[in-house]
Amino acid sequence: MISKILQLECIMMLLGAIGFFLRRRNVITADGQNCITDLLLDVILPCNIFLSFETDVDRETLHSFAVTVVISVIVMVLVAALGKWLYRRQEESRQKVFRYGLVNSNALFLGLPIIQSLLGADGVLQLTMYMIFVRMFCWSYGLSLYTGVKADRRATAKRLLTNPCMVAAELGVVAMLTGFRLPDILEQTAGYCNRCLMALSMLLIGAVLTDLKPSHFFRGDVWGFTLLRLVLIPGAVYLGCRLFQVPQIVAATCTLLSGMPAASMTAVLAARYDGDAELASLLVAVSTILSAVTVPLWYLLF
Repeated sequence: MISKILQLECIMMLLGAIGFFLRRRNVITADGQNCITDLLLDVILPCNIFLSFETDVDRETLHSFAVTVVISVIVMVLVAALGKWLYRRQEESRQKVFRYGLVNSNALFLGLPIIQSLLGADGVLQLTMYMIFVRMFCWSYGLSLYTGVKADRRATAKRLLTNPCMVAAELGVVAMLTGFRLPDILEQTAGYCNRCLMALSMLLIGAVLTDLKPSHFFRGDVWGFTLLRLVLIPGAVYLGCRLFQVPQIVAATCTLLSGMPAASMTAVLAARYDGDAELASLLVAVSTILSAVTVPLWYLLF
């Protein structure tokens, strides 16, 4: 198993390095990054999510789904409260960056290929359940950190339910409960799209890291945030799961997802809503790089 993790890490690092090189050479342009992001969110991830639901369901599986959703709610609420308390004395442009970076992790672009590779389809199912509340929370509370106003609940609900990934999850639940399967030609088409997930995700992350400089590793505030994001938060989730004897697949998925680096949206929203864009980019870049060490260690605990 250790050799499998190391092999996965090497593959991901190589793909990330290719993305880094292509962005530096401007083969992947800024517009190209946006295109890759849209392709992942609108096509690749929905195919992955839908296919993960093509499995037989029983009472135990449904119970594990409920447990995963409850854990995601607890994690989001507690992390939001922690961020508000820890960064209450920071100036507003920095505070919003730190707090958003804590609540919104890179559980899709980085977390999904890792979960898929290490935990398989069962892990992807749990990830989908975990992300239901997380998406809603980030699109409402998370967005309000940058805009300064509470998000429109009706607009948030509509955006959540019509998001391609959520539509895929909704259709996937129906397929799982009814036993419906796509025609073979559609099944294979979705499968080919699904196989692009790891490569495109890591190429995108590598491209995002091009602005990182060696001196950035010595900022104390960035290291403090990274310690919280990658070690302390997943550590608390891990201990809680062990304390309440949560099923293994649920505990592994929730711990790994809670220990993912800051989402790239942290920097995107900071640039758009007058946050500290440089700080946001640092949080994303440094936490992403160091997660190559922490994520395998968390997995080894299971």
